[in-house]
Amino acid sequence: MNTDTKRAEILKYLCLGVSYAFSYAYVNIFDKFHSRLYTTIYLTLLAIGAIVWLEMTIRQKCLAEGIEPAGMQKIEPRFWEGILLLLSIGSCRGDFPLLSYFFMHMVVIYMVLCGTGHLLTESSSCLMPLDLVNGCIRIPFKNIFSRFFTLLEILTNRKKEDSEEKPFVRTIGILAVLGLFGIIFLIALENLASMDKNFLYLEQCIDEYLANLSISGFIAKFLVSLPVGAFLFGLYQGATRMDQQEEKDYHERLTQDSLKFRFMPDLLLSFVIGAFILVYLAFFISQSGYMFSAFAGILPEKYTASEYAVSGFHELINVVILNFLLLICVRLFGSHENRILRILSVIVMGESLIFSCISASKIILYMSRFGYTISRTLGLWGTIVVFAGAICAIIYLLKEKRTFLPWLWFSAGSYVTMQFITWAFV
Repeated sequence: MNTDTKRAEILKYLCLGVSYAFSYAYVNIFDKFHSRLYTTIYLTLLAIGAIVWLEMTIRQKCLAEGIEPAGMQKIEPRFWEGILLLLSIGSCRGDFPLLSYFFMHMVVIYMVLCGTGHLLTESSSCLMPLDLVNGCIRIPFKNIFSRFFTLLEILTNRKKEDSEEKPFVRTIGILAVLGLFGIIFLIALENLASMDKNFLYLEQCIDEYLANLSISGFIAKFLVSLPVGAFLFGLYQGATRMDQQEEKDYHERLTQDSLKFRFMPDLLLSFVIGAFILVYLAFFISQSGYMFSAFAGILPEKYTASEYAVSGFHELINVVILNFLLLICVRLFGSHENRILRILSVIVMGESLIFSCISASKIILYMSRFGYTISRTLGLWGTIVVFAGAICAIIYLLKEKRTFLPWLWFSAGSYVTMQFITWAFV
């Protein structure tokens, strides 16, 4: 066994140990924590654990295959690791708990796919929903028993090669050193607790948790953590063991099959898009007083500021979803080279920009009268993301440049930014 293979084996065994510790710690999320600060620290430590686990997995894959990640496969995981860390730190505010927790879970799965090269394309694309299905279902459940087989490798005591030290023995040594570091960390924490009340509170929470820990409770949580750990280890290790070429082949088949759907006459599609454009134009003219009054700071009669803002946001979401579905259908069933279709699609996206601005004006009018709240800030963020999506769609239609990745990064980064802004000012 050469040096790189031996190191890959050691990392695999370390990842096995991390899977048990991480899944047990994850189960403890559902305990009732004492404060938001405690929750934030706990989630941040879990996020760091997920990031360390991913870095170990990427390194294991590189050593086993003798390759190094390059390009977006090297950059994207770092971006999502940063987003995950910021999401966990921002959870202290607790304003969007369900939404943030959902995003955190999706980010963990997606950063594993990015780091191990199991995206359908070289980088994030509009096929992201299929990538997430791959990461949530196919990879983890196809490798759901990989932890059992890894344990079996250890227990069967595979023979030594070239009379060298077994990877498992070295793994035990690494775990022992990590345990020593843990003891040093606890001693340092105790010293800091004597000088700072926040660290003292943290130490008291840890002591209280350990004091309330019972054998039956530990066993129950451990049993619950087993399927969680099997899923996570199946995701991480499955992404390491499975061939990346499968996703590339599937993407190639998907691209080839998509050509079969382009059977709609371009003239007919042009009439359909033209009808949408005329309907929106007539609506803008008919409802100009209602739609554009917020730009002048005027609240229409028969509406409260709240009703006006909420109706604007719902109108925006409904219309923009329909417009993007229309664009997808046109790109799926029509020709990509038809210039008229492109121009008409750009006009539809331009009307989506107008709807976004109208929705934002209504929310800003609401804020100017009654101040900032979490839901209002979240609604404004949604309109900004939609506006950016329409801009990126227009650039894609005019320049044929891939704009999904910048939009995705902007959406994730702006959500985290909004989370910290509300933390500081709302």
